[in-house]
Amino acid sequence: MLTLAAFIFVIGVLITIHEAGHFAMARLLGAPVDVFSIGFGKRLWGFERGGTDYRISLIPLGGYVRIIGLGPDESDVVGDGASDTELLPRWQRTLILLAGPLTNIVAAVGFVALAFIIGVEVQAYLDEPPVVGWVEPGSGADLAGIRRGDLVGAVQGEPSDHWRELETALLTSGGGEVMLTIERDGVRSEIPVTLGVDHLYGFGVSGIKPFLDTVVQTRAGGPAANSGIQTGDRIVAVNGDPVGQYYELPILIEPHAGVEITIDVVRGNEQLSFELTTMNEAGKGKIGVVPLFPTVVKTLGLLPAIRVGIVECHRMTIQTFEVIGRLLTRKASIRQVSGPVGIAQISGEAARSGIEALIMLMGIISLQLGIFNLLPIPILDGGHLTVIAVESVIRKDLPLKVKERILEVGFYLLILLMVVVLFNDIVRFLPENVRQFIFRG
Repeated sequence: MLTLAAFIFVIGVLITIHEAGHFAMARLLGAPVDVFSIGFGKRLWGFERGGTDYRISLIPLGGYVRIIGLGPDESDVVGDGASDTELLPRWQRTLILLAGPLTNIVAAVGFVALAFIIGVEVQAYLDEPPVVGWVEPGSGADLAGIRRGDLVGAVQGEPSDHWRELETALLTSGGGEVMLTIERDGVRSEIPVTLGVDHLYGFGVSGIKPFLDTVVQTRAGGPAANSGIQTGDRIVAVNGDPVGQYYELPILIEPHAGVEITIDVVRGNEQLSFELTTMNEAGKGKIGVVPLFPTVVKTLGLLPAIRVGIVECHRMTIQTFEVIGRLLTRKASIRQVSGPVGIAQISGEAARSGIEALIMLMGIISLQLGIFNLLPIPILDGGHLTVIAVESVIRKDLPLKVKERILEVGFYLLILLMVVVLFNDIVRFLPENVRQFIFRG
């Protein structure tokens, strides 16, 4: 229930902000606004003021405004009105159309800044230099000769000063070969690494990971928790074999499926030993623990938070266009795109994590919403802006029927995209072996 409520809240607020941008600019320019609706479909409640019907509609997933003189737009599809034939000047239509996405982008900066004012908890290693702490055996990095202790200075020539930049660059690269700049013993070299592809999200998988201590968080009802191991304990040995970091645990535990093993931990100044029987999951031994990542809370004042909001939104904008470029050139997988189910799941997790996580998520989605609406796709603001650009070049407005046909094409393209991302979302809930069968054919 919380997941659904968080999803409706996030999407409703962000799309309302978007439509409020269109509305405010139309009012500023003196363009008449027929309807401002929160939600789609049947009108449930509202009032009229200044010639505008302010309403709450049945379906609470966003909203729309109907601006007289803007021409056929999405309100003709989701609303209950008809296209108008008397058009506003092209410069006014341009400003009104730009106002929605730009309002989302400005709101994104505000949401990110507000999250940092409240205090954002982040994993500490993300701001550290990307020194390789572990290389997954058999991975692309392992086969390429990447070693523990290597410093990854760049991906495809783009600097990676921190783990944050490195992980983003690798994850969004999809599969295929990438060139890593490696510094080892003071010597820099270029090493090609062939990335695998994650079957869940289509992310690039390199096998490169930071050092991760063996401090664990136990799962309620799991063998570790039932035996007396507590969250915050550091596992130091499995059946007497020493453990140096978390990634060694599966290597030592998974071969022992459904059998009793001994786990040695350090708790404070004590060293304790526990006997437990592992779970058997698809032939692999599991004890019900996950790593406990060290985190730091970043809290900023108003002006520093705004600066960070601008910097973070700029960084995410560049990354978004890089991903779009890779999708168009088929260097990245469409599985990286999440739909309503994925957004709902993330919204629910953010809501459970705290208000600052939910606000940060709203900033991220608001930015993506603004960018997406600027793309030259019919029915979106960017599509309408493209039509206006064509009209400016030919120095006359396109016929209304032509615009309506363009709108219909855009609507069906959007439906097709929604089907694809919904498929992605649903597949993520399927077992791993089923996902692999689907994507490998």
